[in-house]
Amino acid sequence: MRSLAITVLAVLGLSLLTAIGAQAHPSWGIVVDRQGQVYFSDLKTIWKIDAQGRAVALRTSDNHVHDLNIDETGNLYGAENSYEPSTKRFFSAIWKMTPAGDFSYLLAPTDDPPEGTSIWKDRDGNMYHVGYYPERELLILRRTPGGEVTVLAGSSNAAREYRQGVPYSVGGIAFGTDGALYFTHGASASKLAMTGALTQLARNLVIEKDSGNKSGAGSQTQLFGIAVDAQGNAFIADYGNRRVLKVTPEGQTTTLLRAEENWFPTGVAMKGSELYILEIGQRSPYEPIGTRVRKLSPDGKVTVLATVGANGKAASAPSSSDEDSSGQGSERKAESRRLLYLVLGAVTAVFALTIIVWRVRRPSA
Repeated sequence: MRSLAITVLAVLGLSLLTAIGAQAHPSWGIVVDRQGQVYFSDLKTIWKIDAQGRAVALRTSDNHVHDLNIDETGNLYGAENSYEPSTKRFFSAIWKMTPAGDFSYLLAPTDDPPEGTSIWKDRDGNMYHVGYYPERELLILRRTPGGEVTVLAGSSNAAREYRQGVPYSVGGIAFGTDGALYFTHGASASKLAMTGALTQLARNLVIEKDSGNKSGAGSQTQLFGIAVDAQGNAFIADYGNRRVLKVTPEGQTTTLLRAEENWFPTGVAMKGSELYILEIGQRSPYEPIGTRVRKLSPDGKVTVLATVGANGKAASAPSSSDEDSSGQGSERKAESRRLLYLVLGAVTAVFALTIIVWRVRRPSA
């Protein structure tokens, strides 16, 4: 009886952890090249939206790619992560893809990457690693082209945990035109000036009561992607509140866009005055919808550029703007699905409990 109960609890627990893990650590990688072509990751596949508006899969892997970067010549860089259950080791890698589609590893998959290695470089070629370590302490490392590593923020304890391979990461990273490093971390966002001054842009954002977040996220939100325009305004994907924030250099925060129910912004990218938004869709923690990219124009018009279903297939983007097939009708359908899942969950729980009680009360042979 005990083994049966443990099995039932393990299955339920595994399902819950799988759902939470998929929701809490999505991809926020989205970039735009000089030609206006958009590149984004749905975790396992790297997509390109070409000049004709077609979504084309460039590369698929079992490893996760959460973040992307692109240089001035159009070379695409990806930070790749994987986990080996048999050895309980985490592996990381950095790859490069040229505009012609040539792929190569700059850092082959390893569980011992060089200290401070990342896909983020400043104008002088220095790399920056930003992470969270014990007690959610922030650690920022700078690695010179010659391999010299400097701790810009964080204690020796955090640096030691980093060297021991403890896998904690922040969300998005972006460079401003002033050379400052902007990044999100948990429910906050900050800016590191080249002078070393650290400034908080947004702090400890919580889930709003009217956010309509029914995905199972906790009370505190999670910020992921960040982008910066030429005026120093930061644009942040507020996953928990299903919105995109704008934070001015003076610290004024406004909501630019809020996604409809079941869609959650995770990544943002800027080209000129146009904002590109990466979103993941979930009708519940157990029913993913897929991934989509939308564009917010200066006049407030929102256009869906591409949608990738949960099956990994790209769908044609609707020609209309924000009023597409995910309006009130889909919300009513989502509510019906949630009710169905509650009923099925209750039936499953009663069935499992019945079996356990029967096993307990069954006479011994």
